[in-house]
Amino acid sequence: IPGPPATRRGLRVRDDGCLYPGCRQPSGWCDAHHVIHWQHGGPTDLDNLVLLCDHHHHVVHQPDWTATFESNRLRVFAPAGTEIH
Repeated sequence: IPGPPATRRGLRVRDDGCLYPGCRQPSGWCDAHHVIHWQHGGPTDLDNLVLLCDHHHHVVHQPDWTATFESNRLRVFAPAGTEIH
């Protein structure tokens, strides 16, 4: 998980595991995902980080997949624009 230890702890406490809709992988099996990629100016802070398991982290990085993080809820959209529930 990127960032200082306090950010890592906060992310684990807040998310308590993978935030991909329907996934229940525990936080120990997850990595931090920048909702707005750091290469595009996304900060490494709790407002822009979510925990995702390895599988779902790869899914959201596939071409034309998008994710938003609003009110502590991750919303994921497939390439056709369909929201994943």
